[in-house]
Amino acid sequence: MSMGQHGTVEAFFKEVPTDSGACLSEWLAGQSQEVWAHVIRGLEGQQGTPEARALEWMVGRRELDRSNAVRLFWSLFNAEVWMGTREDARIASAMERLVERFEAGFYTLQALEITRAEAFCFRHRLRRVVRRARAEGWSDGDAAFAIPQAFVRPMKGLAVSDQPGLHPSRVLTGELRRAAEGLGTGLMVAGRSVMAARRREAWRGWFKLRALQGVAVGGLAAASAGGWMFVTQDMRQMLAMVGY
Repeated sequence: MSMGQHGTVEAFFKEVPTDSGACLSEWLAGQSQEVWAHVIRGLEGQQGTPEARALEWMVGRRELDRSNAVRLFWSLFNAEVWMGTREDARIASAMERLVERFEAGFYTLQALEITRAEAFCFRHRLRRVVRRARAEGWSDGDAAFAIPQAFVRPMKGLAVSDQPGLHPSRVLTGELRRAAEGLGTGLMVAGRSVMAARRREAWRGWFKLRALQGVAVGGLAAASAGGWMFVTQDMRQMLAMVGY
């Protein structure tokens, strides 16, 4: 069954119906999109683990909030696979299908926000990857697919609550239910830590921007009309360095 055909946890995890990824997905099926937002953040950097398969399961879910689709992309994102320097058909398929569905309007719900801090971190991450790759001879045409501009921009919507309400699974029972609840709540804690780190990164970028603007203003005061062209050019280069 392809990723485009699956719709239920049972169908997607039919080969390993009781592993941690399947249990986590079954638990998530009864949770709000705010809970999904925290779990998606918490699973960032855990590619290759059974529970990270829940991210791939989310790609096929129509109830996925568009803001969570953006978060999901960056939790799935593997720079080497996207650049074409490493083969991983499963991750490549998940990323590309997510982009296709996002652009085709498959995910219709847009209730939650992407904060400016999150957008800054996504944009900065992509620019670091591209800058490093270009220095090594990579070109944009080698990318497996184009990343939508919406994936590096803020989105308007409701703020994600730090403590969204949780609902007991209607499917899982006994040990499986307790394991899924423990895993889910643990990932929510990890997700809040990821968001706190993104806020700190965005603040550092903001302070760098203000410092660079101060340098530019000082340069303007001393520059002639002809020299200002070079000041603004340098300013653009410095802003690009900090992700703006």
